[in-house]
Amino acid sequence: MRRKKPVQNRSRFTSDVILEAAQIILLTEGYERATTNYIAEKAGVSIGTLYQYFANKDSIISALIEQTVSKVSNGVKEVLRESMGLPLKVASKNVYTFLLHNLRENKELFYTFPKLSPDLIELTKNLSIEKFTHLTNKALLEQNESEITTGDIEKSLIVLEVAILANLRRYIMENPAGMTDDEFIESMSRLSTSYLKYEM
Repeated sequence: MRRKKPVQNRSRFTSDVILEAAQIILLTEGYERATTNYIAEKAGVSIGTLYQYFANKDSIISALIEQTVSKVSNGVKEVLRESMGLPLKVASKNVYTFLLHNLRENKELFYTFPKLSPDLIELTKNLSIEKFTHLTNKALLEQNESEITTGDIEKSLIVLEVAILANLRRYIMENPAGMTDDEFIESMSRLSTSYLKYEM
């Protein structure tokens, strides 16, 4: 996604400034306005400097999405670690509350921008929260194994990850049922715990 991986502090600072400028333009003025020239101007760097780090606009956006996915995923892992030892329903509510807030705050980066060009679709196809948090999710379920009756934890977790993230996206972008956040989180918690305790 990047032409040059920043290693030194100055390089990291330059890369971060470019990403920050791109995010501001994208969120306030839209995808079409976020040209490399405009991003460089807003970042206060030359276009040549920008191209040292990023090949084009889509590589900047994909790096921004990767950065955000990583940040949210690390947050999910921290919530999961703090929830170890809690009942499964309480732990799930903690995770869903965190995810709802952070996915909504970054909904353009998670749901809108990745679909705007074939290159972005390709660049971001492996950037998903469940890929980054799967092992920690699994550790939480294994700790609560006595409550789980679906049999195969790995398969059950994959089903849940897909279902929960799809429902979060639908709720954030459309909320077709007109639910409140508390109602939605309660419903998702009931859905996941009921599934995990379902007798096969």
